[in-house]
Amino acid sequence: MKSKLKKTVLSTAILAVSVPFLTDQKANALEIQSPTFIGEVKPTLLFRPRYEYVDEHNKKKNANALTTRVAIGAQIDKVFQVPNLSAYLEATYVGALIDDYYPQKGTIVNISGNYATVADPDITRITEAYIKYKFNKTSFIFGRTRLNLDDQRFIGSVDWRQMPQTFGIIGIQDNTINNLNILLAGIYERKGVSDNQVSFDTMDWKLDKMPIIFNISYKFIPQLKLTGYAYLLSAKYQDGKTFNGGNTYGINATGEIQLSKDVKFSYLGEYAIQKDPYAKDGLATKPKIDADFYRVEGKLSGYGFFGTLGYERFQGADKGENAGFTTPFATLHAYEGWADKFLGYVATSMAYGLKDAYATIGYTHKDYGTLSLTYHKFDADKNQGYNGTTPLAQLTSKNFGDEIDVLYTVNLTKRLNFLAKGAWYNGKDSMPAFIGKNDLTKYWIQLTYKY
Repeated sequence: MKSKLKKTVLSTAILAVSVPFLTDQKANALEIQSPTFIGEVKPTLLFRPRYEYVDEHNKKKNANALTTRVAIGAQIDKVFQVPNLSAYLEATYVGALIDDYYPQKGTIVNISGNYATVADPDITRITEAYIKYKFNKTSFIFGRTRLNLDDQRFIGSVDWRQMPQTFGIIGIQDNTINNLNILLAGIYERKGVSDNQVSFDTMDWKLDKMPIIFNISYKFIPQLKLTGYAYLLSAKYQDGKTFNGGNTYGINATGEIQLSKDVKFSYLGEYAIQKDPYAKDGLATKPKIDADFYRVEGKLSGYGFFGTLGYERFQGADKGENAGFTTPFATLHAYEGWADKFLGYVATSMAYGLKDAYATIGYTHKDYGTLSLTYHKFDADKNQGYNGTTPLAQLTSKNFGDEIDVLYTVNLTKRLNFLAKGAWYNGKDSMPAFIGKNDLTKYWIQLTYKY
């Protein structure tokens, strides 16, 4: 009863603060008295209620979740009246009005009576708190922030979930040369979509064990942009589990070709390799990883219509290796289907690897929004998987099932967006037990207001 009361009081307080922003008043109607050591302050607000339904067939109780994200922030320019010294602060509250889902109720153990998972627990956090200094076209940044690199295939903010993923970084970014962008940073903390340490949602590193990220891109012409990267992760040991981080080195090429006035073709090609982590970070020995990854994608668009064909392949683990090619810091919801069937598998294991062939068709209109349909076909890369020196069960079939995703989204006003989407995953009996063979159905209805 006390926890419910505290949650109600906190929700009321945050909404009370938010109400003036939700009106259609002009920005100059809001007056903020800043201390003398702070320059101009620009407030930000995001209010996002969402209903999510999950049916994990033949396994658990269906999940029903009505959650809300309230994020209040402030962009501060001329900190201490120093030109080009800025800061950003943001606090985020996530609360559930309908909480029939794990982790709000039940346990994750697969026994009768437990609820399916919705990864939006009640949580309040300082999501961003960083300071940045810009000298000409070079920026220095320190603090907690969203970190979205390229299309978030390897590092992203997972902003689809109500609590975004953020990183504490010490970094430098430079674009002194036109079309050349360079980022070098160390990550000293990770704050995931929850505070669950067992699943490595929260992690902290010592300065000499920090993951190091390096990303460099150059746009030669509109038809060709090349990006090279090195993401060096240490093997983080936590709560009796090994975080199978590794050193990832890769390159991708993207471009856009105008076929006619109204029709264009865009493409993406990428290849990366993953090796043992650079530091064992408290372990007796480092995890062994030696795998590669590639993807190709083409998109044709014109007259409002668009279509995409793509293929991704993650190599699985060979004998004696702890994991296949994983992407633990990615915005994983954007890949391998919105049902998130393979989310944990792609982030931490990839023992059998994974192949994902997908196709999307859709239509977008400036007044009526965007409607799209995506189909995924999933297969294992290997029949035999490994977890260190232990061989896993051999698969009777590489078929990992398929999935259909549907999305409709439209801007109702300049600041208000409506979104509805669904995901239908069809599993196979050949699926490994730790991934699960159960079918999975999910629906979402969401409103987003931004100020």
